[in-house]
Amino acid sequence: MNRTAIIAMVVLGVLAASGAPAQQGGSPGGGRPGGGQRPAGASGGVPGESPIAEARISEQSHSITVGGRLEPQSRIEHKIPSAGYVQIISVREGQSVVAGAELLTVKRKDDVLELYKPVPLNARIDGRVSEILVQPEAEVAAGEAAVVIIGTSGYRLKANVSDKDAFRIDVGQRINGRTTDGGVIRGFLLSRSQEPDYSTGLFELTFEFPNNQAASIGEFVLIDLPIDRTRGLFVPREVVVRRYGKYFLWIVNDSRALEAREVVLGPVFGDLVLLREGLAAGERYLNRLTGREREGEPVDGPQS
Repeated sequence: MNRTAIIAMVVLGVLAASGAPAQQGGSPGGGRPGGGQRPAGASGGVPGESPIAEARISEQSHSITVGGRLEPQSRIEHKIPSAGYVQIISVREGQSVVAGAELLTVKRKDDVLELYKPVPLNARIDGRVSEILVQPEAEVAAGEAAVVIIGTSGYRLKANVSDKDAFRIDVGQRINGRTTDGGVIRGFLLSRSQEPDYSTGLFELTFEFPNNQAASIGEFVLIDLPIDRTRGLFVPREVVVRRYGKYFLWIVNDSRALEAREVVLGPVFGDLVLLREGLAAGERYLNRLTGREREGEPVDGPQS
């Protein structure tokens, strides 16, 4: 064994005896100098995040989800203006048209000498041809459905809700719809039916969406509607402590010390709970708990 190998073995032996790691790595304290306990109220989440929150009034709500398929906002069935024979069909299905554009012409049935000009059928709205219900040279009667045009200014969606929820939904509110591929389209609640379907007890809601977003007629869309809107002081449920059948919140006083204060809880909204009593707007409280909080203990960290 040469001299270099002997020296290496001696160095490794000294490191093993001292407990030093063979490679540089994280400390037992999770990267905090010295490891050990965090001080009371210290952040347990993102470094630098405040352990103290200020009570602020906000609005929360529960939601229900409804769904339906997108329809065109308008669908106009254009009818034959005069009895006769279809002479020329000027459009095709899927074609975009403007109001006033000629869709087809009809030769009068009694015009055997061709003394009259063909009678035109013109588009009443801007849109897209959805259906053509007649054929060239076919005999048609006045008032017979000939061409269907769907408006392209936007979409409409109809959905049903129970009588329990119908009058807790604000008509006119702006909403977001979720498409099956994860897209989001924005619109508003246009109306609620004045009467329910008496066989089911359901009310009909009508939503409108503008046509400047990625969506297609017939696409299924889900809509979350807020109900039970409530304004007040909300805190995360996890910071409320239950003791002996009562609920407490760790308040941070002006001296930045902890006080366990009894609070009265209201309804729960997701991860938040409404406080009916025990906390005032502007007061500060501990927004993360370690389980080692003590009355009068100082709190470290910046205020949020």
